[in-house]
Amino acid sequence: MAEGNVEIITELKNDVQELEKILSSVIRSNVRQIIVQSISSLKSQIEKLEAEKAKVQAASKAPSDEKSSNKPIYTVKISTYGFDESSKFVKIYVSIKNVEKIKDDQIIFETTETSMKMTVQNHMDRHHVLHIQRLAHPINTTACTCKVKAGNIVIALRKAEDGQTWGGMTEAQRKDKEAKDSKFSSSTPSDANEDPQAGIMNLMKKMYDDGDDDMKRMIKKTWYESSQKQGGAGAGGMPGMPGMPGMPGMPGL
Repeated sequence: MAEGNVEIITELKNDVQELEKILSSVIRSNVRQIIVQSISSLKSQIEKLEAEKAKVQAASKAPSDEKSSNKPIYTVKISTYGFDESSKFVKIYVSIKNVEKIKDDQIIFETTETSMKMTVQNHMDRHHVLHIQRLAHPINTTACTCKVKAGNIVIALRKAEDGQTWGGMTEAQRKDKEAKDSKFSSSTPSDANEDPQAGIMNLMKKMYDDGDDDMKRMIKKTWYESSQKQGGAGAGGMPGMPGMPGMPGMPGL
């Protein structure tokens, strides 16, 4: 690799560091997005130049018969990993065979405010890549690390907001969890002092409105029999079904 390209990589890295410092103090979302895109573009250029550098270095060290074989190196996507979090960090644990043989210069670690990418170059004739394009929440890119430790590659992502619970690594996982939590909370009383009987009435009405003809008949029959036992409406019908507003009456069974 030419000396000039080495200087270019150094300059690009300095640019990235400067932009990341600026990013931490920017408030306007449009400006932040512009800076994040610029950082991502610069990191892509650095990755390409460093890949070329690694290729040249590997070629210069390889035996003559290995050079002539021109054996391709395939890329393997990492799809399984461990995950845990604390109030400040989210940690990812990646297990790769013979991980102890991986050297620091084989690992390329890239982050933006909303994404991360870790590449292990030329390990066991493969490039191993873990790329999460949309993280569950923003991160502080200047305080993230990636190291080989205790039989794993440990990636530590610094949360942009201390104490924030992620519950998962990706934006999709976060939204799915929020949807499930919202559905659960909407099906339970919002007020601890709310009348439990009113909650049951609302639930039965929803089941009635959403149900098919068999469900409607079953609910009417159950309500009728319960009312009869309690001395409620007679066999002639239950206009409007008391306590269940909007539900059609029960004109006989």
